[in-house]
Amino acid sequence: RRVVPRALGLAGFRPVRTPGLGVMATTGMRGLNIFIQDVRNAANKEVEEERVDKELANIRKKFKKVKDMTAYDRKKYVWKLLYIYMLGYEVEFGHMHVVSLISAPKYSEKQVGYTVASVLLNENHEFLRLVINSVREDIISRSEIFQCLGLSFVANVGGREFADALAADVQRVLCNGGARPIVRKKAALALLRLFRRNPEILDPAVFAGKLADLLDERDLGILSGVMSLLTGILSHDHRGYEVCVPKVCAVLTRLARNKDIPADYQYYLLPSPWLQVKCLRALQYIPTPDDPEYRAAEVEVIEQVFASTTTVRNVNKNNAAHAVLFEAVSLAAQLDLGEDVSLITHAVTALGGFIGENAEPNIAYLGLNHLTNLVAPDTLDAIKAYLPSVIPRLHDVDISIRKRALDLLFAACDSTNAVEIVGHLLRYLTTADFALREELCLKTAILAERNAKDVPDGERWFLETALALIDKAGDFVSDKMWHRVVQVVTNAPDLHAVAATKCLDRLKLGSAHEMFTKVAAYCLGEFGHAMSVTTHETSPAFYSELLLGSFKTASVDTRRVILTALAKIAMHAGADTQLRQNLGVLFRQHAVSEQVEIQQRSVEYFVMTNVGGNPTRLAEVMRPMPNFPNRVSALEGEVTTAGGGAADAVAVRKARTGGTVRVAPPPPVSSADTNGAGHGSVGENVPTMGLADLLGNNPGSAPAPGAPGGPSGSGMGLEDLLAGVSPTTPGPAQPGVGAGGLVDHMSPLSGPTNGYALGPNASVALVDDLSGLGTGAPSAARTGPASPGHNAASNQVPPSVDLAECLNKLRVADNGLLYEDAFIQIGVKSQWQMNQGRVMLFVGNKHGGDLRNVSLALVGTEPGLAARLAPVPNNLGPKKQVQVLLELAATRAFANAPRLRLEYFAESVDDGVNNPGVNHCSVVLETPYTVHKFLQPFTSDDKELFFQTWRTLVGKAQEVSFVRVNALVASGGIAGIEKALISCRLTPKPGYDPNNKNLVAGGIVPYTTNPNTVVMVRVEAETHDARAFRVTVASDDPETVAGVSKALVSQIAE
Repeated sequence: RRVVPRALGLAGFRPVRTPGLGVMATTGMRGLNIFIQDVRNAANKEVEEERVDKELANIRKKFKKVKDMTAYDRKKYVWKLLYIYMLGYEVEFGHMHVVSLISAPKYSEKQVGYTVASVLLNENHEFLRLVINSVREDIISRSEIFQCLGLSFVANVGGREFADALAADVQRVLCNGGARPIVRKKAALALLRLFRRNPEILDPAVFAGKLADLLDERDLGILSGVMSLLTGILSHDHRGYEVCVPKVCAVLTRLARNKDIPADYQYYLLPSPWLQVKCLRALQYIPTPDDPEYRAAEVEVIEQVFASTTTVRNVNKNNAAHAVLFEAVSLAAQLDLGEDVSLITHAVTALGGFIGENAEPNIAYLGLNHLTNLVAPDTLDAIKAYLPSVIPRLHDVDISIRKRALDLLFAACDSTNAVEIVGHLLRYLTTADFALREELCLKTAILAERNAKDVPDGERWFLETALALIDKAGDFVSDKMWHRVVQVVTNAPDLHAVAATKCLDRLKLGSAHEMFTKVAAYCLGEFGHAMSVTTHETSPAFYSELLLGSFKTASVDTRRVILTALAKIAMHAGADTQLRQNLGVLFRQHAVSEQVEIQQRSVEYFVMTNVGGNPTRLAEVMRPMPNFPNRVSALEGEVTTAGGGAADAVAVRKARTGGTVRVAPPPPVSSADTNGAGHGSVGENVPTMGLADLLGNNPGSAPAPGAPGGPSGSGMGLEDLLAGVSPTTPGPAQPGVGAGGLVDHMSPLSGPTNGYALGPNASVALVDDLSGLGTGAPSAARTGPASPGHNAASNQVPPSVDLAECLNKLRVADNGLLYEDAFIQIGVKSQWQMNQGRVMLFVGNKHGGDLRNVSLALVGTEPGLAARLAPVPNNLGPKKQVQVLLELAATRAFANAPRLRLEYFAESVDDGVNNPGVNHCSVVLETPYTVHKFLQPFTSDDKELFFQTWRTLVGKAQEVSFVRVNALVASGGIAGIEKALISCRLTPKPGYDPNNKNLVAGGIVPYTTNPNTVVMVRVEAETHDARAFRVTVASDDPETVAGVSKALVSQIAE
């Protein structure tokens, strides 16, 4: 529940504390106190409900005779309703009586009305419309008590309608120097609430100067409220408020010098630390000023904070001082001072003193967290000096500190200290908490791979590190880690023999983890032949026996890998007939396995290794895997970067060129997580770009991830690593078209049982019959059913929603549904500012299987609209969702919105809803992002200038449409037309047109090439048909006219 603020005027009454109600003005209300005691003394829930129902019935009865009720009774029953509501019961029937108290003339009644309404009603409640005038009268009244009540109410529940109606009055109260400080402080907080609901109520060109003057106030209460307002405004958009920078610095200087600070605002002799924090945080929202004086003022206040902050024995004073210091550090990190790194170095030095072993835990946590955020090329050397103090923190008793220490080591690692840090992390792995081991393994592996190229014998060092991780913590590493190991080893011929030897040495010790067994099986199968056979222990027969021993207790996934490895060992040049026969026994035994995958592999491998001349003829199929394409490690997509809440400017600093550390960019989605599992919600890392990139003003910039010329590719699964085809082979193999003729011989075996009934002798009978395949003998197995993966029908997936309806809704809404079918759903959220737009596409897999070959691409983008779409993962896992960012910038006039082409494949079974087989979707989606999305308000109130401009534009470009409006618009008449104009971001001008049945509107499109492109609309009603209108759109160019006209007509036409 919302806490009832003390500021609502409860002072002046004897407080009575009651459970759940806090402090209330209930002096003399005996009935209320008795009711509360009865509820408190209820023996169980049923007794409480009975008492509450009885009281509600009594209140309803009393409210039916409002005229007979005294003011005392009205207040008492409203207090009871509030208490009942806070117990969790519905009291909607009393809302009107609560609202009526607000307009009462007496303070005691008004105070009760405001207090209860602020708890019972939210900003969207329809009853609040009834009190807007009463609240306004209180705000502009001469009574300061009434003003406080009204302003506090607005600050708690004010919504969009309050913002439109009361913003000007609240602003006047705030700027009124004759009002008491308490009133002006409340006005600042109320205005902040209204601004958050409608940012358009404050024009920077007008209000910035007033706000700067308010920062000269001497009263710290007013300053505190004004700083809250300023911070809220700057967090939305800092442009236009740069003039406030020197005033904020002046406030900080005044506080730092403890000049003219009342004792009431001293906290352990620190002058208003909460106000200092607000000032420093506000400055973080403003980019580094170009004016040298402004920049010098910020640097001066930061240095004052650094110089004045000391550690004392009083914990409360330390907490306050350190809160200010940490904000100053964040501001120092945000400033771009060019080559001058003295300030940021000073910040690192200040934080370094907080991470020692004797530091208080909370301070140590914050120090580690801020140091992690400060890691950048120009600060890395300074931070490295404190790493010896960070390593002992890995063993701290507090797990949150251990996590922050790991984050800092991960961020501060480069080629100069990688071997040392990775060594520490490997030793720490054996004693680390289970809750930390997964993240520890992941980050250790990433650090080893990132720095492998820059350390001596780096590839071998990476191999040893990765194998040690998998061996020590196999339960805490994912398949992606061993996949990455074999990718690296396959692409490095010098490591083939080394990898096979190390895996063999570990298997000989016994009790290897199953994850390590997978790596060992792959390496021995692929590279075992590279080992020099000097003893029996390096012979294929020996290590195949080791793998057979692991096969017996392995899981199904591991058995698949071992089977493939054994088949490759049997096909090696050094393998003899006896070895193939021994392995053939294993293949025969599992030819009827209940696991279809095991059964199919066993049958195929037996035929390849033990039938006729297949070992020689099919040897090409089992050649070692070719090199994998160079691709970004899939592990990079799984790591969670620390300091997610750091200021945006810190991320900008980390991206600067130069320095001694390589800060890895966010990995492209396609390689970071091929199944979409790493990006399941809002707030994950989404590739983005600067405006210069988007507008084409940075020709030297690197291509976007996934774009032509940029890093691409996707992580691979088990089949990529172990199948008998190249990982670059597109799509599944077709029957009869296999590598080296393999599928020609094996295609009849694709069914789960190939037409055979399983029985005691099924294994021998099946293999005996299949033996004829090597010589071309006929077999009943050829008539067995084909696997769905080869011969399944391809079904076109239709949409399950009305795409035209979704498009029309999104033309006027920022959030909504763009596309949906039986397998996928695409929702959108968008933000628009001037000529730029950011659209987040939420692509979700609805069904229980993978979506394969997912593609989402821009098509039909016009030259006037710069657009860039982030890549999507190639595969999307079941019930997973990814975020795909579309960024738009209107450079010049354009008529049509960009379109998106969506493609994917999905497999389904016959469940009565989806057709069985492979389902294919290929659809081009129209987007609603025409020129109207970039419209800015037409602010001129000059009627003559409006029509003068209209006449000029009509002569340049216009489009006339005769529209029969839909029933919803027709029911509202001219008000319905006005609502449609507003929804299309146009600014209606009621009363401008001489005919009161007509309506005109205007807007401005801030194109890059022509930032003041005016659009005007005139909607004229037909005399004899209330639903017929003539819509005329005029502008400087036909493209703008077409875009706005299309959007407007779509909203009003039937």
